[in-house]
Amino acid sequence: MELSFESERLLYRPLSNDDLEFEMALWSDPQVARYITGEPLPAEKIAAMMPVVTQRAGNGCIGIWSLTDKASQEQLGHALLLPLPVEADDTEFELLESNQMPDRDIEVGYVIKRSHWGLGYATEACDRLLEFAFTETDLNSVVATTDPMNLASQSVLRKCGMRDLGLIRAYAGRFPGFEITRGEWCRLRNS
Repeated sequence: MELSFESERLLYRPLSNDDLEFEMALWSDPQVARYITGEPLPAEKIAAMMPVVTQRAGNGCIGIWSLTDKASQEQLGHALLLPLPVEADDTEFELLESNQMPDRDIEVGYVIKRSHWGLGYATEACDRLLEFAFTETDLNSVVATTDPMNLASQSVLRKCGMRDLGLIRAYAGRFPGFEITRGEWCRLRNS
């Protein structure tokens, strides 16, 4: 299985410690952080988190991928398949310390730098990670959550064929939830 792959405009490769500078720039933007962490993250916190957030599980299939524009070679953000926290208020990265598939729902997500919002990159990244999840793993479903006010992200999830579940328990709270099953994804691909 290849963990580096591409889509129409994007290259995907596992996030690494070499991405620290980009991640610092990404998370220092208040508009990028607004719906995820609520506020920009300090550089020291990002640096301390990099060895943890670059871990992978499920033979490498669960983790975070760096996104690079194929034409310009510019790093645009990252996309992820990670265990959905229910009672914890943040991703439980300790679930990635084993090579096994975490015994949790797996969520798809994406973070794109603001200069590239509204250009379809989030939809492209989400769609490609769903393809990866259903062609390279044995996952039977993928879920997602958003901040209630993040209507743009909710639109991305719907464009990718994810069903609206209403409010679900996640991140120690209740948030808009979305899901797509392997069967639903296959039907969409074949229609």
